[in-house]
Amino acid sequence: MSDTFLRAKVDIVIVSVLFFVAVALFFMPVNIPYKLALPVAVLFIASLKLLPWQMSFAMLFSCAGDFFGACGDFLAQMAAFVIAHIFIISYFFSRYRLGVLRRRYTRYSLRYMVLAALFVLPVLSFAFVKIVPCAPAGVLRYGVSLYAILIAVMVWGALQQRSLLFGIGATLFLASDMILAWNRFVDSLPYSTVLILVPYYLAQWLLFMRSTKWWGRQMERE
Repeated sequence: MSDTFLRAKVDIVIVSVLFFVAVALFFMPVNIPYKLALPVAVLFIASLKLLPWQMSFAMLFSCAGDFFGACGDFLAQMAAFVIAHIFIISYFFSRYRLGVLRRRYTRYSLRYMVLAALFVLPVLSFAFVKIVPCAPAGVLRYGVSLYAILIAVMVWGALQQRSLLFGIGATLFLASDMILAWNRFVDSLPYSTVLILVPYYLAQWLLFMRSTKWWGRQMERE
């Protein structure tokens, strides 16, 4: 293992420890301003060194979304995450353009696309039938509709990557947002903060880990 990869591995361990400490602080009764945004802020700062630029921007706008969420501005929060998902989608499709995905996967592309669609489309349909109509009419409902489509495309793209970490991370992100939307627009859920944020933080960490230049290269060599 080269010194560069070793240093990157050490950086990943340090970032992960700091991230989970920040997550633990959020759930503790300590008064820290905007502590909702601290875990992903840790990932964003580390992403400047460890991640491709698309994922670094995704972490930046996710952190902004968390900040707006801490401020109680749901529309700005959703807008920030819309941009974050656009960058994640861009990263996933850039892996095809750059040839990161191995050539032997090509013959399976259609199969993966269909299977991913069979997973994503029922969830998207559920969102449009059960959640979107409950959002207030106007800009917010249009925004929720656009967000539902984008996160569905993000999950669909993640499932094309032939990566368990990408798949689990994207699915957890989707689950978190579905729970958040249901809790906000349809019916209040008990323990909603835990149900929303535990999968969300795990999703961000998994997407970060799999996108790191060290981990990504190691996985691609297998």
